[in-house]
Amino acid sequence: MNREEIERLLEIRVSASNKEYAWVKNVVSVVAILLGVLVSLKDKAETHNDIESKLFISTIILFGLCILCGLIFLFADSDTEHRVVKKVIEKEYDKDVLNGLHATFVERRPIFGILRIGFFLTLLCSVLSLVAYAVYPEFWIYQRRIEKNVCQHRLKKIA
Repeated sequence: MNREEIERLLEIRVSASNKEYAWVKNVVSVVAILLGVLVSLKDKAETHNDIESKLFISTIILFGLCILCGLIFLFADSDTEHRVVKKVIEKEYDKDVLNGLHATFVERRPIFGILRIGFFLTLLCSVLSLVAYAVYPEFWIYQRRIEKNVCQHRLKKIA
């Protein structure tokens, strides 16, 4: 690989990293807003059944974990840049290295890969939990109507 190809690959990597950073940042913002709306609009006076309460709690917890994983994952680029600078400074002071252009590569820490996966999993689970929390009451009301109609139909048969 010549120097131009390496620079092009580096530009592609930086561009992809910047796009991922912006996307995760936007998703974390949206999830934080949704979390605030859910908590603030929750009717505390209304009694809910057990399943609906568990769905609400799991949605809140998953949103919180999603935000936490996303924010720590966003720190990954900053951490990697600090480590690159540290490695370059170490190379400068290393007596065995000749002066000249030397490429310095530093991989992300493994924890950030785990947090990236955690972010996407908690995002997916929190969206599914939110959908279940929104749909369950409607399903429950629909089921109660069917039961009521069946009971009324049986009473008409008896009478």
